Amino acid sequence: MTEQLSVPKVLPANVRVMIALVASPTLLVVGMLLYTLFVDGWQKISISMIIFSLLCVLAYYTVITGHPPRLRLKNPKQNGV
Repeated sequence: MTEQLSVPKVLPANVRVMIALVASPTLLVVGMLLYTLFVDGWQKISISMIIFSLLCVLAYYTVITGHPPRLRLKNPKQNGV
């Protein structure tokens, strides 16, 4: 029996462009977060700014790499436990 290596597929270019277009307003939130951080201090940063900034990072990670971010969870059955 031969082992097949699972090569992750890259998202098509048109999907990546659409993600970038939809996520582009979040760049303003990241700018607002940085402005608030440097001008008003970290006490004025809201939770929604942090959440939208994280969504922006995840979206642009997907656009640049072509792969959605993965959480690598260990399966106990694969480790022989």
